[in-house]
Amino acid sequence: MSKKDNFSQAMYEMFGLGKGPEDGEDEMEDLRQLESLDNTPAEAPAEPQGFAAEPAAEASPSAYVEEPDVFTEPAAPAPAPAPAPAPAPAPMPAPAPAPAFEAPVEAPVEAPVEPVAVQRSAPVRRANCTYFAEGTSMEGTLRSDSDVEICGDFKGEIASDGKVTIHANTTSSIAAAELVLVECILTGDAMVGGDVSIDERSSVTGNIRANNIICSGSIRGNLNVVNNITLTENAQVFGDIKTGTLAMSRGAKVSGKIDMGG
Repeated sequence: MSKKDNFSQAMYEMFGLGKGPEDGEDEMEDLRQLESLDNTPAEAPAEPQGFAAEPAAEASPSAYVEEPDVFTEPAAPAPAPAPAPAPAPAPMPAPAPAPAFEAPVEAPVEAPVEPVAVQRSAPVRRANCTYFAEGTSMEGTLRSDSDVEICGDFKGEIASDGKVTIHANTTSSIAAAELVLVECILTGDAMVGGDVSIDERSSVTGNIRANNIICSGSIRGNLNVVNNITLTENAQVFGDIKTGTLAMSRGAKVSGKIDMGG
C-alpha cells in the first residue's frame, strides 16, 4: 500500500471521511474532504447517553456549614510602640579622696629672745561720766573734763569740757560744752559752747549764752544766742533775746525785746 493509501485509511478511521482503500476513490477527493474538515468549527464532545447523572447528595442540616464566598484574612494587629529608652542614670560623683595622714611637724625650737625696752606713750584719757546719784548732796565747785550727770542736790559751780545733764533742782552757775535739762529747775547763769536743750517740765532762772537753744519749758532771763533759737508751742521766755534766727511755734510766748540784727 502506498503512502497516500495509508493516509486515506487513517482519515477514514479517525473522522469517517473518505473511503477505505477498497472503495478505490482517488486521492483528490480525500484531500477536498480534509480541507472542508479544517474549516468546520469543532463541536464539544457529547456526553455519553448510556449513563444517567447521579443526583447530588443532600447534606445533613446539622452537618452543613455555609462558608463565606470570599475568605478575608484577619488584619494583623498594629505593632505596639516601642517603649522610650530609660534615661541613663547620672554618674555618681567620685568619693572625695581621704586626706592623707600627715604627721605633725614639730616647730623648730628657737632661741629665747631677749626682751627689748619699749618706750610707752602717755595713757590716753577716756571720757568717763561723773555721776551724782539721787539722794547725794554736794556744795562747792565741780570741775571735770568728761560728762557730768546730776540726779542729787548740788550747789556751787560746774565747769565741764563735756555734756552736763541735770535731772534734779540745782542752784549753780554752769560752764559746759553742752547742757541738757530734764524735769528740773536750774537757778543760775549758763555759758555753753554748744547746744542747750530744755524740756517742757524744766525751767531756768538766769541768763543763757549758747550756740543754739531748743526750749519747750520756761526761761526767765536774757538769751544771747549765736545761731538759732527754737521755741515750741509750750515755750515761754521772759527777757530780752538776741539771736541770729528765731523759730517760734504757734502758742509760744515771748515777753521782752528781740534783736536779730546779728
